[in-house]
Amino acid sequence: MRRLSRPCTIFAGFWFLAAGSAGLAHAERPAQAASSASEIPSLSKLKVMRSSREDVPDTITVETAEIPDQPTRLFDQLGMMRLMQNEGVTLQWIDWNKRGPVWVAVVEGGYWTLLGGQKGEGGALLDLEGFITEIGTDYFDFQGTIRMRGAPDAERVCSDTRTWRFEVTQNRSYYRLREFEWCDYLTDYIDVYFDPSLR
Repeated sequence: MRRLSRPCTIFAGFWFLAAGSAGLAHAERPAQAASSASEIPSLSKLKVMRSSREDVPDTITVETAEIPDQPTRLFDQLGMMRLMQNEGVTLQWIDWNKRGPVWVAVVEGGYWTLLGGQKGEGGALLDLEGFITEIGTDYFDFQGTIRMRGAPDAERVCSDTRTWRFEVTQNRSYYRLREFEWCDYLTDYIDVYFDPSLR
């Protein structure tokens, strides 16, 4: 979902979408010249059917190639509730207590999308954007891009696009990314929270 429609990138409350982050605020980045029309990605406009927030656009625009081959596989009602009623995201280097927002939406075709991030002092930033491909008992799989910048060191930049697994372990009230050292062998804890009553 690197190419989102401008209304989606500026809806109320999502500072990271309009703050010039690398991926989510695509409309804010300078356009890159393509050497041929074949390099311009095909876009699809998807209608938002259900959302974890009320202040959202009616549609989002994504690169067609990034849409998963099949709709989100739903195996756990509690997991669906946790994600729709999520309470934000953290990267431990930025702040354990001041969570960044997460927007989960179901779009036409049965695809669940996730956009989230956290901003810290000195330009530290965490971005997540993509599709939730499966929701099961105490886990969800996320196909998309995770970016970190300026945390814990100002020079650190990490970005990767793949399928990621988030899991709840030890009866905690959050899903934690299970690939802790995916960037440069430094242990990163990325957590998506939900209300403790949903444990």
